[in-house]
Amino acid sequence: MSKCISLLIKILLTVYVGGMASLTYADTLPAPFKVIPQPRKVELLDGSGLKYGALKFVRIKGDFSRPVLGPVLATLPKTENGGEGILTLTLSQDKSLPQSGEGYVLLIQKNEVRISSKGEAGLFYGCQTLEQLLEDARDTGISIPSCRITDFPGLSYRAVHIDVKHHLDTMKYYYDSVDRLARYKINAIIFEFEDKLRFRRRPLVGAPQSISIDEMAALTRYARRRHIEISPLVQGLGHATFILKHEKYAHLREDPESRWAFCPADEGTYEVLFDLYLDSFEATPGSRYLHVGGDEVGEIGQCSRCRPIAEKEGKLALNLYWLKRVCDFAQKNNRIPIFWDDMIFKYAGLWGTMGSDLERGKVAELWKKGEPILDSVLEQYPKNCIYMRWNYTLARQQGNIKALEWFKKRGLKAWIATAAQNVHPLLPQDDRVNIIQSFIKVADESGIDGMLCTAWDDASPHMETYWRGLIASGEFSWNPAGRSLKEYETAYLQREFGPECIKATELYAELFRAVSFWNKALIEKGRRSRIGELLDLPDPDAPGKWSQKHKERLDTAREEMKRYSRLKVLLEELQEKARRNRYQLEFLYAINDFQVNNARLLLVLERCDSSDKDERALGKREIRLVFDKFERTWKALKQVYGKTRFLFYPESYVKDRYFHLASQSEDLSWMIDVEKQYHKLVKDWLEALEGPDSASTHKKMKS
Repeated sequence: MSKCISLLIKILLTVYVGGMASLTYADTLPAPFKVIPQPRKVELLDGSGLKYGALKFVRIKGDFSRPVLGPVLATLPKTENGGEGILTLTLSQDKSLPQSGEGYVLLIQKNEVRISSKGEAGLFYGCQTLEQLLEDARDTGISIPSCRITDFPGLSYRAVHIDVKHHLDTMKYYYDSVDRLARYKINAIIFEFEDKLRFRRRPLVGAPQSISIDEMAALTRYARRRHIEISPLVQGLGHATFILKHEKYAHLREDPESRWAFCPADEGTYEVLFDLYLDSFEATPGSRYLHVGGDEVGEIGQCSRCRPIAEKEGKLALNLYWLKRVCDFAQKNNRIPIFWDDMIFKYAGLWGTMGSDLERGKVAELWKKGEPILDSVLEQYPKNCIYMRWNYTLARQQGNIKALEWFKKRGLKAWIATAAQNVHPLLPQDDRVNIIQSFIKVADESGIDGMLCTAWDDASPHMETYWRGLIASGEFSWNPAGRSLKEYETAYLQREFGPECIKATELYAELFRAVSFWNKALIEKGRRSRIGELLDLPDPDAPGKWSQKHKERLDTAREEMKRYSRLKVLLEELQEKARRNRYQLEFLYAINDFQVNNARLLLVLERCDSSDKDERALGKREIRLVFDKFERTWKALKQVYGKTRFLFYPESYVKDRYFHLASQSEDLSWMIDVEKQYHKLVKDWLEALEGPDSASTHKKMKS
């Protein structure tokens, strides 16, 4: 009974505060207002609120500069007066305000708005919330209700990852991305350069088309004015092919035959890395952090320099020797180092407990053996380092929780890293939003105050495909106990495209399924980056056998043709209705048009496998039509990519081939290597069937 009364009080309680009008407490703003991230606390007040267009001036109260405002508020001139039609921004140390300098109180009454905060960041975020409310008021014609919003972040460090190892976008796109991230209260970017920074101290490392240090410094200053801190990620011990591919640095390889990892015992390793670090500091002036990488190193302790250390002290100690050296250098240069944590757990035999659903007893057994290994070199773990606990699954595995607890008990600072994309080509092919929400909730429960949402470029989809996940990381890191996944989907569609688009809640899930089939449709074994075997072709001597063998695949192709038609209609409707961000919809439309070609080709090959002569003839003619359609849709997709992305590397670029899909060519052709190979097989097969001695030719092809 008491719980029911408390709930009733929470929803309906009317009180009188400080002589002001009565108010009603609510968890969220009423429809149709959908702010991302969801504000912490909303109190609905009596009386009129705010009409769109009613604000005429902005007033600054306190010793601070006018914040960068969004497109709606930026047009307001300054005034010294208060009252109706005025937006007043107040910097104050009033005890009633949220303790965080990023928190704020936003009061809307009678066409007047007041935003108060203890920090300039809080005023900026209050204005971002107001900007979104005004957008909704403008788009729907409904006034913002009279209300008081009290808001503050759950996690203090809310970062996203920009990874340019295999591509570059235009600088304008990065500037636009900063504005977009600030809108959703993201306050940090980890920018992974690899060879896309024009290094001065080691110019050989920087690619010919890379971003100059001055350009990057300008972007960093632009971001800081929007309360976003850009920090560099310079890959270190492993992931070093962009450095070690050059013969000049080949002597620093741990394995002479592999460009992947540095030798941690060679002093030359640190001379190179420290020069790259110094350049990255100049490219990100005033930032606090340096991400040193350190993940997925592979084997160390192999070369003649490292083997004695590894045999005497162990590979974990050898890895920590490298980590201490780079952390000491970061600290000397007033940077806080960040380190991926996977290798220390791998050397302790615990990595398998992090991302899998092992039986609890097995996890406990592995940790009983592994924890003493971790502790045996405890004094060697740098205390000035932030250990980034990365996990790209739902993150409640017992091993993952134990790892977070281990860091906490040992007095080592840990943050978490989740992912907006898990290295799929063309489009994320699994729904990342629930995974992002899951790990941020784990972090919040564990008292962790930092989060990074990664956006890996291994398969290099366009950054537009990451935004749904990146924005979700802003939503849940600000308010971990806020919206449900379904509520977030609706809010995302409204914020990114407009209120007329909120019913398209299945858009991304449908596209995920479609692209997932495209990805594997023509592959029998392996995957795009490591093709083991392409799909076979129909045998004219055994009509129907191929179709029976691949019945499940062909049935799926028929379903995908239906899905394609549904998506085409939906995306055309969204393009007509959208008020903003039409570029993403144009991009998704081009993806949908392109991905269906593989399903089309399979169904045409099924016709060619028929025992009916006329059906076979029709199928052969349609193959050419499918190839023509493929070329047109591929050209259209490249044109959409090219609006923001540079599609070609210069001829002078030193090739950097390794297992990442996007490293297989210096243009976008790596994306369609499967199609090129399979289309050639089909063309040769078709030519053999139509040749003068088709039967013998086909037998040769089969052999």
